Amino acid sequence: MFSGILVLDKPTGISSGEYIRKLKNFLTTEKVGHAGTLDPLATGLLIACIGQMTRFSDYLADLSKSYEVEILLGSQTDTGDIDGEEIKNTDFIPSENDIKKAIKNFIGEINQIPPIYSALKYKGKPFYKYAREGIDIKIEPRKILIHQINFISYYENILKLEITCGKGAYMRVLAEDIAKKTGSLGTVANLRRIKSAGFEIDNSLFIDELNHDNFKEKIITPGDALQRLDDIQCRPEIIEKITKGQKVEMKLTSEDKFLRLFDKKRNFVGIIENCNGFIKPKRLLTID
Repeated sequence: MFSGILVLDKPTGISSGEYIRKLKNFLTTEKVGHAGTLDPLATGLLIACIGQMTRFSDYLADLSKSYEVEILLGSQTDTGDIDGEEIKNTDFIPSENDIKKAIKNFIGEINQIPPIYSALKYKGKPFYKYAREGIDIKIEPRKILIHQINFISYYENILKLEITCGKGAYMRVLAEDIAKKTGSLGTVANLRRIKSAGFEIDNSLFIDELNHDNFKEKIITPGDALQRLDDIQCRPEIIEKITKGQKVEMKLTSEDKFLRLFDKKRNFVGIIENCNGFIKPKRLLTID
């Protein structure tokens, strides 16, 4: 059994789950999952987690991501993208200057109300199922972090932006909110994820490019998959304590809460927590 990730380029018109299930053609008993869902409309970087990396997917999904998003101004749909039904429209199309002013309001920590058409759950049931049944539910706002918004172009009523954000940010909602700030309406026309967890779309591949001869060589090992986390190497006696679930007194120069743990031979052991002068196991690889 082997573990690691594949950095994929998801095409449009297919869900993230459906796309990575195509990898089962190359697997035997290994599990497969993904870090950070893309809507069927969206394309771009999707990290497939294989084997034990499915247990580390949250650590990848929590890292920053960058998107190129095209926003159709003057229209709003029930789903927040052009796959949905139009529910509102307006003839007012803002100026480029209005847009650039509005964008400044969405950089930093902001509140965002997640869309009803999402996989988030209420009482154990996904939001989108309530939406399809016509049932209203109360959706609480959440704090999200927008690191940067770069203006790319604005032609007729199509606005193109590059957005870098933290976890949990919905581009469909951000597009609506930016448009609303200008006095108009907006919906996502195209969405492409170009960066995630330190990986870039230029280094991704399509599943159709894989075959039984090259599949394993394309897999990125668990230690390298989590490259955005700081790392430490420890002596065998410390590794033994950590793998037994014990905490070890150790003052680290890194202020990061979670770090990659390697042994002296640079074998990846797992993730440890940096906690008040101690390190303790957080999530470790299982030794076969």
